Amino acid sequence: MLQPKVPPAKERIASSFKQLSTVSHDLNSAATELGGAIYNLDIALSALGLGVSGWHQVAGSDDETDGSFWGRDIGYTQVGGKWGIAIRRRWGNNYRDDYSEETWLFSDAPRWMCIECVGKLPDLFEDLIKRTVETTAKLKAKASEARELLAAVAAASSELASELK
Repeated sequence: MLQPKVPPAKERIASSFKQLSTVSHDLNSAATELGGAIYNLDIALSALGLGVSGWHQVAGSDDETDGSFWGRDIGYTQVGGKWGIAIRRRWGNNYRDDYSEETWLFSDAPRWMCIECVGKLPDLFEDLIKRTVETTAKLKAKASEARELLAAVAAASSELASELK
């Protein structure tokens, strides 16, 4: 039986490169389209002025036997001084106090992670609502505490002024 003739390596690589050139254009167009939608979500979130980070796990594992863990998350946080929808990858070992992570703004993340994470945006928004409500309650409590401290300083200042007269 005759085996089909396989072209030499240089012909195969030249042909493959030409095909990659064609399909990469489509890939980049699709990535730009997705990135544009996420960019518009970033603008909408930015207008809210949240200043609250939140993450939602997309995939992960935590091995209680040896303490190792890994995870991939979609979030809203500040990366490089800019707030936006972000993706992170984290890994380490709880028993050895070992933790590492990589965090990217959505459009800078590996494309396969963007594909994996985009479906979890509704979950992220729900997590952000919870975090925002919790942060609001904490801020109100701390504002009350700060007012009490201010009142104590004002009273002490008033006492000092009376003693100096």
